[in-house]
Amino acid sequence: MTSVMTPTIAAQRTPGSAAPDSPRRGSRNSPNRPRVSCVTHLSRGLLVTVALLNAVLVVLVAAPLPRIPLLVLVAAAVTSWGLVLVLPAAVGLVAGALAGRRHPWCAGCAVLSAFAALVYGVMPYAAAYRTAEEYGQPLAPTAYFEGVNYAKAPDRDRTRRYARTGGRRGKLDLWTLPKRAGTRHPAVVWVHGGGWNKGHRSQTPEWNRWFNARGWSVFDIDYRLAPRVTQLEQIGDVKCAVGWVRRHARAYGIDPGRLVLAGSSAGGNLALSAAYTEGDDRVPSSCAVRDSSVAGVISLYGPTDMRRLIAGTALRGDPMIPGLMGGSAKSASARYRLGSPAKLVRTDVPPTLLLHGSADRAVPVAQARELARRLDSAGAPATYVELPWADHCFDVNWGGWGSQIARAAISRFLAIRSESDA
Repeated sequence: MTSVMTPTIAAQRTPGSAAPDSPRRGSRNSPNRPRVSCVTHLSRGLLVTVALLNAVLVVLVAAPLPRIPLLVLVAAAVTSWGLVLVLPAAVGLVAGALAGRRHPWCAGCAVLSAFAALVYGVMPYAAAYRTAEEYGQPLAPTAYFEGVNYAKAPDRDRTRRYARTGGRRGKLDLWTLPKRAGTRHPAVVWVHGGGWNKGHRSQTPEWNRWFNARGWSVFDIDYRLAPRVTQLEQIGDVKCAVGWVRRHARAYGIDPGRLVLAGSSAGGNLALSAAYTEGDDRVPSSCAVRDSSVAGVISLYGPTDMRRLIAGTALRGDPMIPGLMGGSAKSASARYRLGSPAKLVRTDVPPTLLLHGSADRAVPVAQARELARRLDSAGAPATYVELPWADHCFDVNWGGWGSQIARAAISRFLAIRSESDA
């Protein structure tokens, strides 16, 4: 009897078919399916996160921003330490390259935003390098993270009271060098910034230490703040402080003939205005002084034309402005002019050094350029240094590219003042 063998199920399987009892690849019952899905979602999430991070950093560095205090503070910090953009940019480029085939769209976004961040992280160095060469100051990348040039409160151990201004005693912090027999030190009167309505003496202590290290004593002054007083009264406070320093020059061992007035932001505006209106009865000193003249004046990103500044920035809607300026640009035009250094240029104004960032989003660089142009046209002694890619308050990063160039330019300016007036 011939036996007939029944074909088995295994014999009937085609080469490409799967066994009934084994789960198909990619089926919902596959034990590998959830793990693959999690990895996919995780990689996409990381790519999107890196792309968004780099995009946000680029916006903070490059885009105009609404005048929201916290946002402005964060943007200024990111811009001042722009080199940190290189790290997330490198992460984005590597991640995009590794995941390009699997997630082309996410990877493309990550690479694009990373490239933009890399540009804004590296290009400021390339541009600053050329400017630094002009002043014989090679940039030091190792000094980039040297520290923060900001103090939350005055150095009260150094605080002294100077002449009474408008019913109150003005204060200053002494950063003076020890007296030496037969030697008079040159000195700087420093005026802090803060938008005319905030800030305090010794707000930027690294500048004071830097001046001291180069043989210059520093008097870091306070002045009355808006809205209690107008801008012209603040200029009078600066003149009062300068006159007090001159009167006490012998007591502190300084040479009044080598006295330089300097300030940043609003302080730069007040310093320039005080220096340019010396002897002008329309802007009197807040206290009785014989002489408030200076041998030179330095402005770091200070406003120079109040009417244009207010009309062209967020200050236009600031309720403080009418009180600060004593009215509108139309009703108080004379006050606006007296508080605008660009309108006060004469051939005999003190030698001037202007330092301004080309990317300043608080005080447009056009303000400094206009004053520099007018000083040049008048034949007044002046130097203008435009710091590439630098934003407002660039010197908060004491080791930043802008700070390094600014120190070189100021060092040269002080050397000339010290030699010519010694």
